[in-house]
Amino acid sequence: MTTGPERRHFSMIRGFHLADAFTLGNAACGVGTVFLAMLFLRSGSLVHFLLATALAPAALAFDVLDGRVARWRQTHSALGRELDSLADVISFGVAPAALAFAAGMDGGWDALVLAYFVCCGVSRLARYNVTAETLAAGSDKVA
Repeated sequence: MTTGPERRHFSMIRGFHLADAFTLGNAACGVGTVFLAMLFLRSGSLVHFLLATALAPAALAFDVLDGRVARWRQTHSALGRELDSLADVISFGVAPAALAFAAGMDGGWDALVLAYFVCCGVSRLARYNVTAETLAAGSDKVA
């Protein structure tokens, strides 16, 4: 006997679409870039830095594929849109800033410029999401 609304197991996972798996691949590449950049700073091994830079094109490939898969399967959702924005902030904002810092942009002014770069990316994605939501007028698709 249950009281209140019935709880669905794995309800968060049920909300995911195939395109979201590609979006998570994008985010994983971004996080991997940050981790490898930190590892490069600790170890000084150029291999770590080169692996970190190699993940940037992989993130881009996942980003392109998630959109194509979503259009192909006609599965658009608010969750997918927000997930894509968060992954993009990591892969195309934080990760390049971490790489630049690891490559030597580690002074005070450099850090300020890199923080500004990330903030510009965050604000652009937020503005895009608000605009897309307004154009969609409550539906899951941009009109």
